[in-house]
Amino acid sequence: MTDPYAILGVTVAASDDDLDHAFRGLVRQLHPDTRTPADSDADADADADQRLQQILTAYATLRDPIRRAAYDRTRTRPATSSPPPRVHAARRTSTTPRVEPAIRVGPVRWQPPTQTTNGSTRGPRRPTGSNHGIH
Repeated sequence: MTDPYAILGVTVAASDDDLDHAFRGLVRQLHPDTRTPADSDADADADADQRLQQILTAYATLRDPIRRAAYDRTRTRPATSSPPPRVHAARRTSTTPRVEPAIRVGPVRWQPPTQTTNGSTRGPRRPTGSNHGIH
């Protein structure tokens, strides 16, 4: 992979704002919707598309802090060195296991059924009136 910093034209110490500014300027120049018709040559279009793909890949690498840090680590490490030693994550020292509920639910609104005069039950009572809520 070529150097994403060189593709975007920024330094290694570039901030996120510097990356965004460089990326947007390059995309504005190379995007198919913003290219001028005078530049539309089959070879020029193919080169511009390839360059645009490189810019998109470089920006995707550098805008993500984790991917950028991983790239920076490989960039500073000599190519002939051995791989870094594996570091195992520390185990929990707590003796009490952490228990989380299986399901999280909110409050439930429940109204007990009411009993009618004939002994059957029905849901919550509606307000009574002559028009039954119809106007």
